[in-house]
Amino acid sequence: MVGLVNVDGGEVLYEGENFFKMDDKSKKELRTQIGMLFQGSALFDSLTVENNVMFPLDMFTNKSIHEKRKRVNEVLDRVNLKDTNHKFPAELSGGMKKGSPSHELIVLNPKYLFCDEPNSGLDPQTSLVIDQLIMEITKEFNITTIMNTHDMNTVMESGDHIIYLHQGQKRWDGNKHDIIYSDDEYLNEFIFASEFLKDAKQMRMINDKNE
Repeated sequence: MVGLVNVDGGEVLYEGENFFKMDDKSKKELRTQIGMLFQGSALFDSLTVENNVMFPLDMFTNKSIHEKRKRVNEVLDRVNLKDTNHKFPAELSGGMKKGSPSHELIVLNPKYLFCDEPNSGLDPQTSLVIDQLIMEITKEFNITTIMNTHDMNTVMESGDHIIYLHQGQKRWDGNKHDIIYSDDEYLNEFIFASEFLKDAKQMRMINDKNE
């Protein structure tokens, strides 16, 4: 969707403009409005946290080194990773590595944010922290955030508009309240795989009806 891989067909429209028909200059300008959080941390191992965060500023802006360092420190402080400037990725914990790319996401004040399995490989507590961080960034900077995830906790916590894909096709869309009442067998099988969750769904529906 952001042009990292060439497509065989179809369209990706940003406010009506087809990304794949843009010239290189227009694509570069659009990419300054896009933040990406990959399933892996996608950090440069040989660069410090500060230099990783500064990378998009070096690539897309003409700011002075003083301005860039000021912006880096603002962002590090915002995502609760103050004073990690001179650490290398290998020195960060799993949760910090996941949070660290968030610096790069907001350093350019993006308009769009794409997250690929942001909680992959994290413990439940750290997953909640990352979810909260993404939600806070989305609201604070008025970003359109698109997240691909298999984590139903994340979906139910963060999903204003949910789309369920099955074998490459859209099977269902709605919000985190409607999903409880879905009658799509594939979606229900995916969400309520355990008997405990099935019972929880029944209890939720009964309580809602009583209310």
